[in-house]
Amino acid sequence: MKIRNLDTFYWVTTLGSFRAAAMHLNLSQPAISARIQMLEQDLGAWVFLRDVRNAELTPEGRKLLPYAERLMALDQQIIDAFSSTTRFVQTVRLGSAETIVTSWLPEFLTHVGATIPGIAFELSVDTSNNLRNALLAREIDLAFLLGPVAEASISNHPICGYKMVLATTPQIAAQHEHWSAADVAASRILTFSRETRPTNEIRALLASSSDTQLDMTTSSSVGALIELACSGYGICALPRAIIQPELESGKLQELNTNLRLKDLSFTASYVMSSVTSERVRMITESLADFLRPRLRDGIYVT
Repeated sequence: MKIRNLDTFYWVTTLGSFRAAAMHLNLSQPAISARIQMLEQDLGAWVFLRDVRNAELTPEGRKLLPYAERLMALDQQIIDAFSSTTRFVQTVRLGSAETIVTSWLPEFLTHVGATIPGIAFELSVDTSNNLRNALLAREIDLAFLLGPVAEASISNHPICGYKMVLATTPQIAAQHEHWSAADVAASRILTFSRETRPTNEIRALLASSSDTQLDMTTSSSVGALIELACSGYGICALPRAIIQPELESGKLQELNTNLRLKDLSFTASYVMSSVTSERVRMITESLADFLRPRLRDGIYVT
C-alpha cells in the first residue's frame, strides 16, 4: 500500500471533495481518482460512497480515517524533528483581512522567514466572513480575521485590536465645529464591504439619526477607500492605524465628534486537528511575541 494514496485519501476527506484535494496537492482530478482506486484495490473495499456529490465516507472509509490521520501526524512530527537540518519547505495557507495586510503582515512574514525555517506561505486576502468559511472548509490553515470563530474544532487566539475613527479632508471636517450623529448620518460614509461586521455596526449606530436611507459607499479595498476619502468623496470609517500616514500628512483629519465606533478585534484562528496545526501553533506563538511591543492596551499602534 502506497503512503501517497493514504495521503490523498486524507486530503479528499478533510477538504470534502476530489476537486479540492486535487487543487491542494497540485494534481489533476483524474490523478486523485486513480490514487483512491488503487487504495480501494489494496484494501479490497470502497472508502467513498458512489453517486454522491461530495466525498462521503463508507463505513470502511470511516474505519480507515483514524489511521490516515495518525500517519499524517507522524509525517508532520518527522518534519518538525528535523526542521533545523531538512530542506523541506511546508506551505501554510494563510488567509488575512486586508486591515492586517496593510499594517503589520508583511513585516511579520519577513520575521517568520528569518526565525522559523522551512515555511512558505500561500496568502489569500478576503473579508472575515469569507475567511471563516474557508477555514471551516479546510481551504486555509490559518486565518487572521475578525473573530472569534464559534466552532468547537477551531482554536482562537486574540492578536490585536484597531481603534476605528471617522476622518475626512480638512475642508469637509471644517463644515461643522462639532459633528453630531445626525451630521455624520447625513454625509456619505466610506467603509468596509457591505456585509461585514463593522459596516453593520456603523449602519445600526447611524440609522436612528437619519430620516432617509444612509449614503454608504463600501469596498473590500482599504486602499480604494482611503483614496476616495482623500479626494473629498466622503467621510471614511476606518482604523486609525491604517490611515495614520494620511492623518500625519494632513490629507485627512479626524472629525470632532462624540460618536464612538466599536473597536475591531482580530484573532488568529486555525483548525486544531489539522495536519499543520502544530506548525500553525508555532506561527501563532511567534506572532504574539512579534506584536507585543506594537500594542497599547491590546490596540495596534504604528
